[in-house]
Amino acid sequence: MSKTAVRGEPLTCSVCARTFSRHEHLQRHSRTHTKEKPYICPCGRSFSRKDLLTRHERLSHPNAKPPDSHHQRKCYFDAHRRQCESNPSVLRLLVVEGQKNTATSQDLAVNPVPPSTIADPVNSAADLLIPSDDALFSGFDDPFLDFTNFMSADELGIDWDALMKDDAPMQLPLSNDNNTDVHQSNPERSDLSSRVPDDYSGDDDFRELKPFKCPWLMPEPDRLRFIGALSPFGEVIPTFVLPTRLSLARYTEGYVDGFRNHHPFVHIPTLNVLSYTRSPELALAFLAIGAQYRYETKTATSLYQASRSIVLERLRRGDLFLPRGASDEAQNDSAIDESSTDYMHRIQALLLLSWYCSWQNTPTLTQECFEYQGLIARSMRQIGIVDVPVVDANSWTEWVRVETDRRTKFFGWCLLNIQSFAYDTPPLLLSRELSLHLPSSCKEWVARDETEWLSVRARFPSPITFKQAYSSHLTTVNSVDPPSEVSPMGNYILIHALLQRIYLTQQLAADGPSENIVQNNIYEIERALNRWRHTWRTSSESMLDLQNSYGSLSFTSTALLAAAHIRLHYNLGPWRDLQSSDPAIVATTLREAPLPQRGSHLIYALLHSVHALNIPSQLGISYLSRCTSFSWSIHHALCGLECAAFLSKWLRAVAISQQGSPLSALESRVIRWITRVVREALLSQNETLHLGQQIDRSSMVGGTQLTNQLGYAIVKIWAQMFKSCNSPWPVFGLIGQSLHRYAELIENDVSLPEEC
Repeated sequence: MSKTAVRGEPLTCSVCARTFSRHEHLQRHSRTHTKEKPYICPCGRSFSRKDLLTRHERLSHPNAKPPDSHHQRKCYFDAHRRQCESNPSVLRLLVVEGQKNTATSQDLAVNPVPPSTIADPVNSAADLLIPSDDALFSGFDDPFLDFTNFMSADELGIDWDALMKDDAPMQLPLSNDNNTDVHQSNPERSDLSSRVPDDYSGDDDFRELKPFKCPWLMPEPDRLRFIGALSPFGEVIPTFVLPTRLSLARYTEGYVDGFRNHHPFVHIPTLNVLSYTRSPELALAFLAIGAQYRYETKTATSLYQASRSIVLERLRRGDLFLPRGASDEAQNDSAIDESSTDYMHRIQALLLLSWYCSWQNTPTLTQECFEYQGLIARSMRQIGIVDVPVVDANSWTEWVRVETDRRTKFFGWCLLNIQSFAYDTPPLLLSRELSLHLPSSCKEWVARDETEWLSVRARFPSPITFKQAYSSHLTTVNSVDPPSEVSPMGNYILIHALLQRIYLTQQLAADGPSENIVQNNIYEIERALNRWRHTWRTSSESMLDLQNSYGSLSFTSTALLAAAHIRLHYNLGPWRDLQSSDPAIVATTLREAPLPQRGSHLIYALLHSVHALNIPSQLGISYLSRCTSFSWSIHHALCGLECAAFLSKWLRAVAISQQGSPLSALESRVIRWITRVVREALLSQNETLHLGQQIDRSSMVGGTQLTNQLGYAIVKIWAQMFKSCNSPWPVFGLIGQSLHRYAELIENDVSLPEEC
């Protein structure tokens, strides 16, 4: 064992300061910086390691003659000289390594090793440029040779060098039929070292069968480059360590699998982490989202905190917002302003950070999400909530830039809306501030290249403006038809606009204006919701499939439609207190909410609330919650809470007033449908089977006992669904636990027989 290894003196890379215990390891690592590929095949391909060249020759040239050793050395020298002439940094790196070799060789004199592994103690620049034959082949990266140097032959009494020689094939005893050597009879024995995965070369896969596909794997030089982009913020993230390449690939895949379908504003076909080196907080933010979708919550928190620290540092330096007047100059200039792109990336980072901390079920993070709201609103107003000018309408790259800008602004507005809906706070951006065209179709957005984009684009009409579509829904003129072809994201945006209008109407009613004004607004919004439903049904990309991620926005929009019908006539916003992050507080607040007034005006709210439960009950609630709820949007949890509380409150109101005010024919039909849906849902969960049997017995009697039990059962079904779901967002658990506590509170109001 060398004296260097005994004393534990590391060898340090002169570029990245990484340390190594062996010189050959340092040599191999240095080639990742110099991009040196000294091992050249006669076919023209070159490699950074000899074992890679050997593998290439075995796979691509199985019948070729073994290359002459003199030819190998000449190829190495030629490649070595070309590398040094074209890149002076290579020469500097080699000179530094040569100086370190001098010290190392003096240490090795105490414990002699074969001469082929000792560098010349008097190295000059010329010696480094023209190495000797022994020096050329002293650092072959064979893990078996490393093992022989680690285990001394004297200790085991084995001649390792003799065993590991492969200069000539080992001869087998001659048979009567042939004279075949080992390499011909058993090709699996040849060059086993090339099969060992090597992180230094960027090859982490064992390719014995077929390579494992990892589409988002980042080369190590790219990872080092991104680490360099973080260096200007080293003071605010001193302990942050960027995850490994495989981890980064896993988190990117998590973002793509779990988040992008619900919120498609980052263009995945052109996604490249290195494009965010000028705004590294954006890359860290979407990696935090991806880590959350891979259930690696501690890493997700680390990535989130690092991104947040960079955002706060930019805020302190004054470069978080676009300078005054810069947005007008960018809009008047036809050329793409790189600084405007950087500011758009910073807005995207704010959006992802705000989304991440909004649903963590932690009071501290919930308060941080409110801090981001003001930053988002200010940034978007400064950059302008308008379409950016188009330079070349037939360029895919230009279209991606414009569409990404448009979708980012819409997502920022929708994010502030959903936070307003969840936490009952005023929206910071109003719909009248949006001067944008609606997003293009999904198929155009997911096109993988320009050819596919051009082909798809010809089949879809150009999107209309948001204000045109919104006004067509609100118009009182019957001759004006609502748009018949809107993308899923366009419909999602329009239902958000109607939800915001409902919130403002509710605030207007709370101020006590004329009852006619409020009733006229309610009638107007109800008609707009019907027109929105028509647009959703006639749009070619709309679908209602829980198991199809491509249609996730369409399904999410229908959940928001149910919430809109409920909020229009029964405002549960002040009666939830999700900001507390405490299930007991949420449940108690829900119980204190007043009962809705019975009447035909609630029919759409009732039908959509039952339908929201009917869809998962048909497919099996236990199966969906455990196997497919990973892909559910946050909207499903918020709207599920709304539907469960509203239905239970309405059924309680019916039970209380049923004797004095008999059920109408419409109410009777609704209760019969609720009974069928609830029975099916109870049967699809082991935890609620006994409730299904009680509902069967009560349905024969009807009356108050049935309606009370239905209200209790609905809350239990939704509670169990969210408690057992595998969503990575903790807010699902908060809502599940809150509904469970709420069911316990209303259980005293329901006369339940003993469990069978």
